[in-house]
Amino acid sequence: MTRNKDFNNITNFDRYRQCCTKMHQDYLNRISAYYGITGKDLSRFAWAEDRNVNLYFLEVFVDSINDITSKGCIVFAEINSSSCNKLFHMNLIDETSNHDFGEISPVKIDKKLAWLAQHGFISQDLINNIITASLHFTYGDINRKYTLNELHKEWAKRWVDKEYTETQKILQKKNILETFPTSNQKFFVDRYHFDEMLNTLDDNQFTDEFNQCLFAYENRKWFLCATGLGTCLEHLMEKIIINYNNKGYKTLSRLGKDPTFKDYLIIFRKPPINMEPRQETYIKMLSMARNSVDHHNTGYTKKNICDALLDGIRNIFNDYYSTSILVKSAPKDKK
Repeated sequence: MTRNKDFNNITNFDRYRQCCTKMHQDYLNRISAYYGITGKDLSRFAWAEDRNVNLYFLEVFVDSINDITSKGCIVFAEINSSSCNKLFHMNLIDETSNHDFGEISPVKIDKKLAWLAQHGFISQDLINNIITASLHFTYGDINRKYTLNELHKEWAKRWVDKEYTETQKILQKKNILETFPTSNQKFFVDRYHFDEMLNTLDDNQFTDEFNQCLFAYENRKWFLCATGLGTCLEHLMEKIIINYNNKGYKTLSRLGKDPTFKDYLIIFRKPPINMEPRQETYIKMLSMARNSVDHHNTGYTKKNICDALLDGIRNIFNDYYSTSILVKSAPKDKK
């Protein structure tokens, strides 16, 4: 079987555009009203903030004697780089009215998509770009008004719920800064969840550097600790930049040879990381604090500076590393 159809751009059809608007509203309401998520944590959700999507309605055959449920629709989305949401539709009822396709359970949407790709109706590239949590199957004729009205609430709810569950497993808890004793390193590490951080990073060099800083801290070698933590801070920022680069963003090419703290900061300031001005001020303050530790500081001051650096590493990991793991691949035109 060869492909003989293409997606129709239905963005300008009022009823579909209104359906898309309602879907987006329900999606955002689910995030804010139900989960209470705002601010930087919105980066966990693909259709939040100022991101736009290509929304696909793919009509297919359902093996049922009921006229209403003999039709179904696979709905999914992918991130687009344009300034607006776009809608696409394809009717494959006739092409999928066969035993091979009909015996695939609607629950196994990935297998239905694989069948369609195998027979040339959709591309594997499109499947690869699908926001997994957005995949949804609905029974009924998508052209009937009631189906569209029912679809937007159900689909938006499931999409947000899946994204929340998936990202919750990866994101680290944002802990409250507390005074910790210097006599019990395990308590110190557990309290700040640095053990989780090191396991997530899974980088032997970073772990060795960080553990040496903890050793210096335990032995009140504040100058050595602060200097080492400054290196860990830069190393962590480099790893975040590499994560974005691995997702197709050209962050690594901007770094150059022998980068300095200032070079890392410039990349963090620009897309796709888009560090906020206050965050930039905070990180600059950490760098200045590191450089201020010398033998003329009192022991109390030096310890507080090391505390601030440790807290800063934890915050940068929580705020930026997790996002760099979860970020979707860059659109092709940005690669």
